[in-house]
Amino acid sequence: MFRAGMKSVAVVFFLLTLASSALELPKNHLVSPEWLAKHMGEKGLVIVDTRKAETYRKGHIPGAVNLPKALWFQGKMGSVPKLYNGPEEMNALLQKAGIDSKSAVVFYSAGTVNKDFADAASALWSLWIYGLRNTALLDGGFGHWTHKGGAVSHKIPKVQTSDYEVERFDDGAVAALPQILRAIYDEKIQISDARVSKFYLGEDKRKDLARHGRIPTARLTPMIRQVKKEGSFYRLLDPKEAKSTLNNNGFGVETDRPLIIYCNTGHKARGLWFVARFIVGMKEVSVYDGSMVEYSRTTLPVEEGEPMD
Repeated sequence: MFRAGMKSVAVVFFLLTLASSALELPKNHLVSPEWLAKHMGEKGLVIVDTRKAETYRKGHIPGAVNLPKALWFQGKMGSVPKLYNGPEEMNALLQKAGIDSKSAVVFYSAGTVNKDFADAASALWSLWIYGLRNTALLDGGFGHWTHKGGAVSHKIPKVQTSDYEVERFDDGAVAALPQILRAIYDEKIQISDARVSKFYLGEDKRKDLARHGRIPTARLTPMIRQVKKEGSFYRLLDPKEAKSTLNNNGFGVETDRPLIIYCNTGHKARGLWFVARFIVGMKEVSVYDGSMVEYSRTTLPVEEGEPMD
C-alpha cells in the first residue's frame, strides 16, 4: 500500500511538472527544420513569420502567425525613425501573436537573400530586451523549411490572444549615443559597422543619412558575410567560421571585449548581434539602435575613406 501510494504521488508530481514546464528552445537560440517539425503543435510553441503579409498569404509554415519586419521597428524619436518598439507597441504584438511568459517563440524569415535573416533576428532582439528569452531563429528560414520538404499552409491560424504585458526592460543589449561617444575614446570597447563597404567608406547616396561615412574607431564587419548559400537559401555560418569572419584576420573585432554594433537603421546590427551573442558566444554585445541615421544628425565626428590604421 505504501509503495503504491508513493507511486501515485510520483505520477501526480510528474504530471504537474510536465504541465507547468514550457518547451525549452536550444541554448544557441537556433533551430533546424527537423527540430521544428518534431516539436510543431506542442503546447506553448509560437511560430512567427516575419515576411511581408502578401508573401505570407502565398504559403507559410503551418500555424505560423504573421508579424512582418516593419512591425518591429515602430519606435521614433524626432526625425529618427525605426527605433525599437515601446512597451505599448510590444504589448500589442505579443498579445496578437498569443505570446506570453511561458511561450517558446521561433521566428523565421524568407531565407532567400543574404540579409533577410536579420528580419527574424530583429524580432528576437525585440523580445530579448523586454525579458522574453525562450526564443530562437529557424536557420535558413522558410527557404530551408521548404527545401527539407516541410509542410506549407495557406490557412490563416486562429490565434488565442494573450493578455501579456511586458514587465521589464533590459538595456544590456541596447546602446545609445552616450555609450557610442564613450566607446570612441575607450580602447576597451569595440564598435562594429554591420554595413557593406560603400557605406563604411562614405561612398553611398542614402538620403536618410545627413552625413555619409562611419563612426570613428568602427571596424567593418558586414552582417551579410555571416551566411552561406546552400541551393536556394542562406544558412548561418557555424561558430568557428562566424568567429573567424567577425575577426576578419585581425581587422575586425575581438571576441573577448565589449562590442557595440550599428548599421543605418539598426536592422543589420540586430542580425549581427544575434551572431555575435549566440553563434560566436560573446557576452557583452549591444545594438546602437539609432545607428547611422541618428549619429549622422549629430555634430560628432564622421570618418570617410580607408581607415588610417
